[in-house]
Amino acid sequence: MLMLVKYELRRKLVTILGICLTMMIGNLFLLTKLDSWQMGVPILSTFLGVGGLILIFISSLTLLGDYLYDEQGYLLFTLPQSGVALLTSRLLAAVMQISMVTMVGLVMFCVIDQGKILNALLRHVQGYELVYSILLYLWTIISVLTFIYFCMVVGKIALKGKKVGKIGSFILFFLLGMGWKVVTFVISNFFPQVVQLDSLATITINVGSAIAESVIFVLLFMTTSYLLEHKVDL
Repeated sequence: MLMLVKYELRRKLVTILGICLTMMIGNLFLLTKLDSWQMGVPILSTFLGVGGLILIFISSLTLLGDYLYDEQGYLLFTLPQSGVALLTSRLLAAVMQISMVTMVGLVMFCVIDQGKILNALLRHVQGYELVYSILLYLWTIISVLTFIYFCMVVGKIALKGKKVGKIGSFILFFLLGMGWKVVTFVISNFFPQVVQLDSLATITINVGSAIAESVIFVLLFMTTSYLLEHKVDL
């Protein structure tokens, strides 16, 4: 599985470096405009970071999509790897490449901001809140990508055509996404117990919805792994 992760990162190396270099060059240019553009500089730096994240997130979708709809799939799905290993390798590669771009964006923003926001956060944020933020970051990436990968695999199996399958996956993503939100909303009302973390801002975690989302994630992960291993027909 780790070899698959290494292969995917090497395959996406040009994309990752291209996005990171673009963000660095763009921010270095903005650094020369601090005196004249003033508040516009950090705003534009934020736009650069968000744009980079959008591009690398789209790249993360192709970590599975390329194999579902292109000839590369014949190589991947003939490897002696379980569906769990295949899906996990996609998720790990996605987390790594997104994290690389995220780190570059944050570092460059700190350079633009001269570390003011970073110093303020370090003074006020507790250690457990930092851990929570990192876990939430990882959970968001993994859960969202697992959900999207599930829709892509189901669309591929249900609708054989390349274009039809992608359109069907998008429709399925939209419908199931709405269903997911409805389920978590209903459960959060039935189980209103919350956990609060207080710092610069109050963080509220609904216990019921957190458990529901965890259960849904496990079901999606196991179902997607099974379909990848036994049902995908290239």
